[in-house]
Amino acid sequence: MKRIQWVTFACIALITGQTHALEITSLSPVRGTPGTLVGIGGGPFSSQTQPFLGEQYIAPRTILKNYMEFTVPYLPPGVYTLTVQDNTMVAANSYQFEVIAPTPQVTNINPSILDACPIDSFNHLQITGRNFLPGAVLLVNDRVVPSTVISSTSIETQLPGFQEPGVYGVSVRNQLGATSLPHSLWVNSTPVIYSIEQGADFVNYYEVIIHGKNFLFNSTLVVKEPEDSAINQTYQQLSSGSPQNASSQVSASPQNRLIYVDCQTLIYHRYRTSRAKDMRLQIFNPDGRKTDLYHVTLP
Repeated sequence: MKRIQWVTFACIALITGQTHALEITSLSPVRGTPGTLVGIGGGPFSSQTQPFLGEQYIAPRTILKNYMEFTVPYLPPGVYTLTVQDNTMVAANSYQFEVIAPTPQVTNINPSILDACPIDSFNHLQITGRNFLPGAVLLVNDRVVPSTVISSTSIETQLPGFQEPGVYGVSVRNQLGATSLPHSLWVNSTPVIYSIEQGADFVNYYEVIIHGKNFLFNSTLVVKEPEDSAINQTYQQLSSGSPQNASSQVSASPQNRLIYVDCQTLIYHRYRTSRAKDMRLQIFNPDGRKTDLYHVTLP
């Protein structure tokens, strides 16, 4: 009778030991990029249970008796053995998990619109997104430009002025070749008049200084001088000259000339009239882009 009881106890102990053996029964998904949420089925798990990818310990996000979750850390791409350990007990089986190189994503560019002729010689840009790894490079229309990786979500760069207006594609490429989809960067060449002031005064003409942006060396100034009726409205269309040939222009006939100083400044040499007039000035660039009409009163 005692022998039967001992055998029964031994069987129960054996069964109990098998029931409490640490094991992994499922892994989902079996591959992913850093940041992927992974679920492990099996158990029994406790607060002391620790998952490992290779030799890398991972702090679990969720632990239940038969289920736990963890987030894939930043590891070099490759296949890693996944196992779990509870104090000195290690799961009898393991799974293979593949870490995939993350693909960067560009979500925003600040600023997203640049002037063809910036006030500063360089445009400071901040690119935000995700999965920017150390050593990542910034591409503008598939050409590498100097940049600095600030974090996994931020890259900064200083770009010189763009020669051509239009839409440029900005993307990020990690060292292992994964490249983001391009994000649009707009380069605007539309001229704008900010202000107009009188400059130096000469015998029969004076300077009208035009401040703005995106002026070109071959921009055209149109001066509209309304009279008492629209029928008598007069127009002047002046092409700009560079500062280098301004002296020859002035010596010949200085009045009613347009001088290009830089992309923010034009000087209009205006012939003086007997009374002040309400005028409308407008700048046209060769590509057809133009400023709004600027109202000013000048003699």
